[in-house]
Amino acid sequence: MNDCTVQYQILVVDIQKNFQKHIDEYENVIEITHNLLTAAQLLDIPTIMFEQYPKGLGHTDERLTSFPSNIIEKTTFSAFKTNKLAVKDDCHPPSIKVIVGLETHICVYQTAQDLLKQGHTVYILADGVCSRNSQHKSWALEQLRYDGAKVICLETFLFEALADAKHPQFKQVSKLIQ
Repeated sequence: MNDCTVQYQILVVDIQKNFQKHIDEYENVIEITHNLLTAAQLLDIPTIMFEQYPKGLGHTDERLTSFPSNIIEKTTFSAFKTNKLAVKDDCHPPSIKVIVGLETHICVYQTAQDLLKQGHTVYILADGVCSRNSQHKSWALEQLRYDGAKVICLETFLFEALADAKHPQFKQVSKLIQ
């Protein structure tokens, strides 16, 4: 058993350009995710991006693909079922999985549920997820919270990851939420 300090892993679920015209909150999710990925780069937090059936739905929005990340194609709605090794780790307790993406009530929801069933701590960034129907997003977040996911915002996560204003990346990361 490894003795690990708190570690995070960012999971970007299906933020694909073809969804843009169908989702009102899409641009906000792009902004939040861009800031999250910038912070992840500054803080050395590993990131994995998933694409739901890119042959039919297109690829990850190009505004996010400049960040270092594995991009995994999938047809399953849960990213966890696509490639278990991609979200597995050897830390005990397991690392905290931080999820952004779309749609909240389908792929984000099923990914989070599978991770929770495996004993992972799951953070859903409420300002970094969306659905075509905002009520579907609300219901999914409510159920995920009830089932044990931590539903928080980007700012809450970033300050948790920093933990201290003396962190060497504090000024750079805090600029992302101003």
